[in-house]
Amino acid sequence: MNKEDISSIRRELKINNSKLKLREICSYYIKQESKDILCSEKLHFDMMDEERKELYLKGFKKILSGKIDSKIFELEFKDNKLGENTTQKHMLDTLRTEDFRETTLTIVNKILEETCEIYEMDFMISFIRGEVYKSARKENNELDDEKAYTLGFFIGSICPIIIPKKSLKFDFEEREFKTSVPMNVIINTEAPFEGFMFPAFSEDAAETDKVVYYTQKENKPNPLFVENILDCEFKSTAKADKERFLEVVRDVVGAEIEPEVVSNIYEELGRRLDAEAESGEVSLIGLKDMERILENSGINTGDKLRSSFLGVVGAENYEFKASSITPNYGTKSIKIDNNTAAITIGPQDLKNVKQVTKDGIRYLMIRIDDSATLEGFDLVTEEL
Repeated sequence: MNKEDISSIRRELKINNSKLKLREICSYYIKQESKDILCSEKLHFDMMDEERKELYLKGFKKILSGKIDSKIFELEFKDNKLGENTTQKHMLDTLRTEDFRETTLTIVNKILEETCEIYEMDFMISFIRGEVYKSARKENNELDDEKAYTLGFFIGSICPIIIPKKSLKFDFEEREFKTSVPMNVIINTEAPFEGFMFPAFSEDAAETDKVVYYTQKENKPNPLFVENILDCEFKSTAKADKERFLEVVRDVVGAEIEPEVVSNIYEELGRRLDAEAESGEVSLIGLKDMERILENSGINTGDKLRSSFLGVVGAENYEFKASSITPNYGTKSIKIDNNTAAITIGPQDLKNVKQVTKDGIRYLMIRIDDSATLEGFDLVTEEL
């Protein structure tokens, strides 16, 4: 799934949407300490009041929110070449069964057995099942509203339960201060710990061999949930991939590099992303691609790149996602720092940066078009 695939599903998760049919919601209140299911319920979405629908949908939409490979991950089931993964089979049953409560309860019990200890408070596990009606695409890629098809899915989320603290209140009838002891807890549906959607989708087609996983902590997926609950292959984060990519570059180039060379590398990667946006295909950077990118950026890789790639990544056939290792153009996302100052600059502006020395003193020089300001004052310009 790419960003647009996920957004297309998330946009439909709203009440009174004629293109969305939501069926059941199953919810389970879990006591963290005892691992007990304190309460469970199954409700038909159409039978709920508007406010409750809205609160539930906020939580489920959150599962489809965030940067891909940082908070949202498309994962493949383990050992599933012949479609024999038991977790995938159970998810297909959950998608199709008449007894949604029974199949989701199996997932809940698995969570209680495998991952309950990682949550530091009571929590609610909830599931929703439904279909999205999508318009087919014509040959010119425009939508054909006269032809439609459905995509069935279900989403599971794990939300923290907050116990309100005691507080003082003022009783207007008796004109005195009293202690307020809350009797109800609050379920924070807007900040789920983690969750998932099955199946994944690509170009409006279901991919039942994959699942979409969400984590609240950026670049910190929960390996217990991924491997033990979803039974999926653990996947590298965008942050980890970028660190490994840069480590390979440092090993090839050495300790020092010109800012213009870094800018050239990111320009090459940016062109890959432009092609990805046009084709809709994820741009992957393998060893041969990396060699071409570095050579085009002015780096002689020689025989060093292959050994560095293998040493850092561990496999010659590994591929980086271009979107994971490329900073966002138009944003100040590159950091230049030392013990005197830290400066953020856009990758497209790195060509304007140089480190120079004069009279034995090192300076950082940035070419600028307009006068720089400090606390609202224009800085005095001096001749170098």
